[in-house]
Amino acid sequence: MTVNQEILEAAFADFSDFIKSTSGEEFETFANSKYLNAEENYKYAIYTEAKERLANKYWKPEDIGTGRIKQKVSSAIKAKVNNLVNWRQQDNFVKRPNSKELETILFNFYKSKIKDSEAFDQLMEEGLTYQFIAYLFFIKDSQKFLPISQERFDKIFQQIGVPELKTSGNCSWENYIEFCGIIKQVQKYLKAKDKNTTLIDAHSFLWILGNQMQEPSESIADIAEDNYKDNTNTANDTELAEEPEETEAVIDNAKYADELPLETYPGLFEGIKRTVTVNSYERNQKARRNCISHWKAYCRVCGLDFEKVYGEIGKGFIHVHHVVKISDIGEKYEIDPIHDLIPVCPNCHSMLHKTEPPLSIEKLKSIISAVGRGVGPKKF
Repeated sequence: MTVNQEILEAAFADFSDFIKSTSGEEFETFANSKYLNAEENYKYAIYTEAKERLANKYWKPEDIGTGRIKQKVSSAIKAKVNNLVNWRQQDNFVKRPNSKELETILFNFYKSKIKDSEAFDQLMEEGLTYQFIAYLFFIKDSQKFLPISQERFDKIFQQIGVPELKTSGNCSWENYIEFCGIIKQVQKYLKAKDKNTTLIDAHSFLWILGNQMQEPSESIADIAEDNYKDNTNTANDTELAEEPEETEAVIDNAKYADELPLETYPGLFEGIKRTVTVNSYERNQKARRNCISHWKAYCRVCGLDFEKVYGEIGKGFIHVHHVVKISDIGEKYEIDPIHDLIPVCPNCHSMLHKTEPPLSIEKLKSIISAVGRGVGPKKF
């Protein structure tokens, strides 16, 4: 599976224009870009802190079964403001009862006593999700492995002309290696633009291309479509070519519509029902941006401003909560970003959903006030 160089050239031109329009500066390197340092380079901080917390070089065989190894991995998952793993998956792992079997797998994996492919399969058998396993691999070696967000990267791969790579619902070692391999191809291309481009930089480049920029330019779309047709025609000309199977994407661990991956649509419409592991609804990036632009990026329950607490890596980080659950609506509707959405921190977001139906913003504020915390909710 090969990424078309023409597509990457057109994508890089769009990327450079985007960086200049948002930061006012020409793109020179990934390490020195103000925009990338503010929006994407937090991944380096997460990796560094996670490695320190993991401290696997100090693990001993006698630690297996004591809970110490699981505790170290749990700490590594909670590094910084870790948005590389769904917060529910983080909490589920932390709350998971300790087992000697799991700690044996983790010990052998991080001590390289088994093949990575074997470790991947064993972690799958333990019931860990694709995104979670990818993060465990990422913090083992960021020069070989990367975090994953399946649905979003499937969209990105389609955008750069490799729609045949589907990661959603396809958790396997072979699929993960293909995922990392595509991004390594992009890294190789980007090294011609910035010789110090890392695998994380290539990951960020694609993420910005598919999630932060507007729809791809016509040149990218045209090249990608032509590339796909060429590949399809080649496959059809092969004697033993098989018809591709239709697969249904599955969103890992999705429970609430509010936390489902964001998708971009022309208008501000949300609520297009799907069948996945649970009922889910399309989300809209434009609605999210308009909401944050109006309310600003701090929690409207407790007042937490991630930038003030964490500095640059926290700039702009916030969850967006649906005031009225869109899963209760059940049909397409036009979202009002000001009245239907509200920015909240991950902790308050979790607390809002502790009840069914979810608590109101005012109710959660009153609970915090009643508990009498030293730092109460901000007065708005």
